[in-house]
Amino acid sequence: MSDAAQASFSIEKIYVKDVSFETPNSPQIFMTDWEPEIDFNLGSAAQQIQENTYEVTLKVTVTVTLGQKTAYLIEVSQAGIFGALG
Repeated sequence: MSDAAQASFSIEKIYVKDVSFETPNSPQIFMTDWEPEIDFNLGSAAQQIQENTYEVTLKVTVTVTLGQKTAYLIEVSQAGIFGALG
């Protein structure tokens, strides 16, 4: 049997690891002209938690600013536990 036929991948768990939603300059920020700038960042991380078992995390950060002030700061980390035999 070839190596490719013996490889396997499994999804064990999917979960939200962290969620944060902030409006640090409210309500004053909403009293100005609304011409926001949006910054979007995406990151990932992986770590082995057991033999052939890994946690993979996807982190999304969205920052909405008006000038130098932050209107919204949103962070979400979605994670999963995966099995991989190869």
